[in-house]
Amino acid sequence: MSLNTDKTTSEHDRLLRENARLRGDLLTIASRISHDLRTPLGSILNSGELLREVLHEKEPSSVALTDPLFNSVEELQRLIKNISFVAKASVRPPSKNQFNMGEIVDEVRQELEARILKKQACVKSPQTWPQVEGVPGWIAYTWWNFIVNALQHGGPQIHLGWLAEKNGHRFWINDNGPGVPVQWRAKLFQPFDSLSQADSTRGLGLSVVQRLVELQDGQCGYELNLSGPRFFFTLPAK
Repeated sequence: MSLNTDKTTSEHDRLLRENARLRGDLLTIASRISHDLRTPLGSILNSGELLREVLHEKEPSSVALTDPLFNSVEELQRLIKNISFVAKASVRPPSKNQFNMGEIVDEVRQELEARILKKQACVKSPQTWPQVEGVPGWIAYTWWNFIVNALQHGGPQIHLGWLAEKNGHRFWINDNGPGVPVQWRAKLFQPFDSLSQADSTRGLGLSVVQRLVELQDGQCGYELNLSGPRFFFTLPAK
């Protein structure tokens, strides 16, 4: 064996060890973030609930002053969940399974039924869906984010759909809202960017969606066509 071959093998082994170390570090960080930040947030939430009870008894008109506290806690909990979720998914992606997309869509719609009713939205979807291969939990997360995004920023008429492509399937969600302004479209799937104004909450939903879809060898994106603004993702043929 030549000296160059020995060096190549040694460098390859070193990179494998470094990769394993970094993956382990990422998994540790994800676990610590989830545990260490949830504990103080739980204390803040408990104190806030106690404060709200006291105000309700002594000064009911001031109860609404606690709303920003609970909204902030909810946003932080969502960020922690998203960061931990995508980190663990990147380090230890579960195996893919075959399933019917319609079953996942129905589960997500049931989970979001209260939000849909509150927004007085109409969510329509096809009667039939294809069999696909992927990670069901990740696909449910993707649909959940797309539907919530449409409820928050789109119009009340929401349409889900799909079409077969040469190498797989494309799944999409349309609404009759104004769509995403041109200057924001390039940043839709970047961390900490959102669809609303500069003083709104920030999230990782779309960037997590993109990462999960990519881990399943698919793509996701946004486009504006004759039927309105559309978010979509693809999955390869099983």
